[in-house]
Amino acid sequence: MFTLLALLFTCQTAEGLSSSSLPSQAAKMTTDPNDLKPILSHALPGIISYEHVGDGVKQANAEGSRILSRHSSSLSEKYDDECDKDAILETELFLKRVAAKAYTHKSWTDMRRTLVYARTEVRFYNEIVPLLLASNDDMLRRQIPKCFHATYDLSGLIEEDSLTTDASQPSPLPEDEEQLNALLATKGGHMLLESLSPSHGYYQDSPITRKQSLACLKAVAELHASAWGDKPLLKQINDRLSSAGGSYYLQFRNPKELQNMVFSWELFRGNFVGLNEKTKILEKGSVVRLGQRVYDMAEYVSKELTPKWDDEYATLVHGDYKAMNVFLPSDDAADDKPPIMIDFSCAGIGYGISDVGMHICHANLAEDLENGGEEELLEGYLTALEEAVSRRKGESWTYPRDVALRHYQLACIDYLRFILGRFWRTATPESFEKKKASKNTTLINRNVDAAMAFIEKVDKYLEVFEQEIKA
Repeated sequence: MFTLLALLFTCQTAEGLSSSSLPSQAAKMTTDPNDLKPILSHALPGIISYEHVGDGVKQANAEGSRILSRHSSSLSEKYDDECDKDAILETELFLKRVAAKAYTHKSWTDMRRTLVYARTEVRFYNEIVPLLLASNDDMLRRQIPKCFHATYDLSGLIEEDSLTTDASQPSPLPEDEEQLNALLATKGGHMLLESLSPSHGYYQDSPITRKQSLACLKAVAELHASAWGDKPLLKQINDRLSSAGGSYYLQFRNPKELQNMVFSWELFRGNFVGLNEKTKILEKGSVVRLGQRVYDMAEYVSKELTPKWDDEYATLVHGDYKAMNVFLPSDDAADDKPPIMIDFSCAGIGYGISDVGMHICHANLAEDLENGGEEELLEGYLTALEEAVSRRKGESWTYPRDVALRHYQLACIDYLRFILGRFWRTATPESFEKKKASKNTTLINRNVDAAMAFIEKVDKYLEVFEQEIKA
């Protein structure tokens, strides 16, 4: 998925910007497809000129640009009264783009997933966020970035009613290169988002402390609570985003990941066994068979972890809740300044605690989870969720701890299945060392201690459900 950079947003009132703004005359004048004025004008109707700041960000499923825009506030009434109406102002925004033509190197299954991610996030901002904020709950409003314009065009590639999770869709791509280029030339999507920066009291990091992680979990608890028990809203999330939120939902992945599961584990184990004291867990009999066990349980775990939209504990999930998808308030920020969640390209229906399972192993060092640390985070999330749901319902609500623990264990098993199938096939101590400072990489794919602790935990959780099936 995609991570926003720390950016600058100057001399404007955020509430005054609107995604429904009409393009300015300056924006209408250009026919150059590389001219960003038509996009920027949705936030800045008085756009005069702009320039790219820095090198931009390029990740597996999207690209991002910092855009410094110059605009005249006299062409708009969207600015704070303190701004000089005749002044030329400078505003930096963040543009997230997905261009279909940039992903032809991928298999159609993987390319489709990338395009669907863009569709999901555009729909999230345009269709779902207004419904989430309709209750005028100020807390959630402050924890989701403002989006000034979002759109996509996937015509000829993915039908509007095509399910997000339908990885079996045949490829529509022509073999002729000229026809392919013509089809993909203008396909894709973009989002113009507000900018966050240290100057505004926010930053990103990974790994993070247990205290910081707890703040992230309390934030996502607000997101989960915003749709909890709201059947009409959940139905729309199911139909317009995804019936199974999450970047690692089994039916959404490349089938080869599961097919090669056992061999991938054999390679991983062979590369790490005997490395140090921590890797002795790889010599345990049940762990030696871990690849086969995960393969055998994959379908069952996925089924148990995928609720229907009207199930009791179903809600809106973020779907990719890693540490770098949260902007944290700096230490000197106001006490009431909440974390801000970003990147909703995998949002959909699920158990909220799936976000918790991913976040904890993605963001926390193994030693921070020892001696009750993990339990503290889990309980902190559940307490925050109960308070948020109760506040919205106007009556006390609780999440039975045995149910919550079962969902958490399933989420951890499912996440290991994804990591093993997607990343560990080629993992080595050398690759871990090379990526150890890569903040956007999950800790269990760059930190040996974190990986071994997670393996040990999932080994125990697997036994629970293996016994459940036998019973």
